[in-house]
Amino acid sequence: MVNIMQGAPRRLHPDDIAIWPDGTWAHIEDVRRGDFHLMSDDYEVVSIEDVAGLAVRGVNLDG
Repeated sequence: MVNIMQGAPRRLHPDDIAIWPDGTWAHIEDVRRGDFHLMSDDYEVVSIEDVAGLAVRGVNLDG
């Protein structure tokens, strides 16, 4: 799949979500801080504001 963005890329927000292929997820700030240093670097970043996109990927922030 090709994702074409128009304009400047959006800056990552500390609460954006990193999602690994195995379904593990974390806030990108935790990844940057090194809390997930044992995980691979092949994660996808999804905006914290993209509730539908997070739900499709199995991320439920409500508990």
